[in-house]
Amino acid sequence: MGISTEEQRLSHQQLNSLREQSGTADRCWVISRGTMSTSRLHLIARRAAPATYRYYRLAPITRCRYSSSSNDRLKPSILVVSNESSPGHRIATLTVSNPAKLNIVNTTLLNQLVDACQVLSGYSDLRAVVLTGGQVAAGKQPSFIGGADITEMHRLSSSGEARTFIEEIHLACKAIRDLPVPVIARVHGFCLGAGLEIAAACDSRVATKSSVFGMPEVKVGIPSVVEAALLPGLIGMGRTRRLLYLAENIDAATAERWGLVEEVVPDQQGLDRVVDGWCGMIAGMGRKAIRSQKRLMQTWENCTVDEGVQAGVEAFAEAFADGGSEPKAFMSKFVDRKR
Repeated sequence: MGISTEEQRLSHQQLNSLREQSGTADRCWVISRGTMSTSRLHLIARRAAPATYRYYRLAPITRCRYSSSSNDRLKPSILVVSNESSPGHRIATLTVSNPAKLNIVNTTLLNQLVDACQVLSGYSDLRAVVLTGGQVAAGKQPSFIGGADITEMHRLSSSGEARTFIEEIHLACKAIRDLPVPVIARVHGFCLGAGLEIAAACDSRVATKSSVFGMPEVKVGIPSVVEAALLPGLIGMGRTRRLLYLAENIDAATAERWGLVEEVVPDQQGLDRVVDGWCGMIAGMGRKAIRSQKRLMQTWENCTVDEGVQAGVEAFAEAFADGGSEPKAFMSKFVDRKR
């Protein structure tokens, strides 16, 4: 996707609002519904002078403005922050934001999430992606993703409409799974229904101890579907049945004991510490090796042991297709140390 030559200056108010959300990121996209019907992608790119930014329109997406008004901050959006800690080591953070409604996802947000994942997949230097929920409106409890929009589901009036809606959730989860690098779910607060399916679509999950997990769909007359199919592989069939049949919520400690999350931390500072540490370790590994390992992990989910072994043989051979430049560069550190 090419960058348009059209540009406009951001006001200090707009820039400060983005800085608050994205810190020192060298690239930031805001995908927002705004006032027009089409989705938009904003790219903020740092120029040579650290304090100077430009706004780019990515063709062919419709031109629109970014507003820092309180009304716009409450609109559903996907915020993408892309940091390059060092050359060739890009870490991106995807934030699902629907502050007024506990970050629940609707069709618009799901489409925007797919768009964001597809753009990120194009970065050859991408090493890891963190997926998290945005800050909710004042007075509301923290939420990773509180589920799917029940108001939108209530308007469904045919099997065709229902199929289209639920496929949007699947496509968003698939886009996450299709990212070529590890995706870490940074969970704080409610992780329910579609939110838990999205978390399950990630490679790893870290949660605060106050987080709550559940699949409440049968309570509103529908089955838990699409990426709920990933749950048996994470927590076993028996616990999946309990979670889905009883529609009961579980706390973070239980989720960790069941294998639904890999680590539980006391607070958001702990989340940042663990997630940043994991991303740093991943970024220090071989770029090709990590991507190959992710492909293998997904292959192993859907094959026999023999097929998985053969896929591993092929992946190992592929690592040396160019003479083994990446593995030799890493192995030489150990070989040279022993001399």
